Amino acid sequence: MLDFLPSFGHLNPRLAVLLMMALIIGAAIPLALAWVSILPPEREPFSPPDLPRQPSPHRDSFSIFLLLNISLSALAAIPRIAETLHLDLLARLFAGSWFEHVEMIFSIWLIFVPALAAAYAVVRPNPIRKHLIFGGIFVLTLWLLYPTLLDSLATRP
Repeated sequence: MLDFLPSFGHLNPRLAVLLMMALIIGAAIPLALAWVSILPPEREPFSPPDLPRQPSPHRDSFSIFLLLNISLSALAAIPRIAETLHLDLLARLFAGSWFEHVEMIFSIWLIFVPALAAAYAVVRPNPIRKHLIFGGIFVLTLWLLYPTLLDSLATRP
């Protein structure tokens, strides 16, 4: 992975952990709020049971697709999570060179999709607009700072 911040050198490991946790929590909160906001509204607790439910608001299916991809990207950006998924089992399905290409395309997609979602939410209004913008920015920042922060955690100054 390309290190975008080599000028910082090695950060203090405590600062690196603090930044990593802030980025992970900062990305998780808007994504969780977005998933909650796309659920259909509940009926009022003391309303009569025969009262019809309110119609669900218009949902933008492309923004939900982007939310799903940003959530997968956020999970993949967390250190050591991708190793626990045992994606090496997929290597049996593809030839050696094909698996490397699929892996590269998948990595590019996971890094590109948060920026795409944030840009889409800025341009096109939808019900989860704010969540896509903030979630996309935090996940993209997590991907860009990931090598520097992980390297700072692995080595001592």
